[in-house]
Amino acid sequence: MKCFIIMIGLFLCGFATAAPIPKSLKAKRPFDITGMWKLVEHNANNKPLSITGQIPYWRFTNESYQWYTDLTSGTAYKPNEFTTPDPDQPQFKIFHSLPCCFERVGHRMTWVYANDSKVKLEDCEPGPSRNVYVFELVE
Repeated sequence: MKCFIIMIGLFLCGFATAAPIPKSLKAKRPFDITGMWKLVEHNANNKPLSITGQIPYWRFTNESYQWYTDLTSGTAYKPNEFTTPDPDQPQFKIFHSLPCCFERVGHRMTWVYANDSKVKLEDCEPGPSRNVYVFELVE
């Protein structure tokens, strides 16, 4: 009888652990790239590039970005838009048909986009056929 009770207990424990977790209980990491950012590093095709002469300030939202040559004039270039194909993975976006990825840790953000629209990005690491921009938060 004890053996039977133990077997039922093990069966119920196994059933309970196999049940899917409801979406409402899954914790999602907040994703927000909104703010004014200063370009601090640039890398293309695994090679560091100078940021001298590049537009230094970029204002990002989760849907677009604009370039600013300085913070005082308020003059910006036309916004460029992103699309987010999967709302459950907001860090992966499409930029002018190119896949891109954002990673933000505190006041530092990395933006990677592939040079080929057929590439599927799975991370925000430098690599061949990738452009990498690193920013620090200004505001």
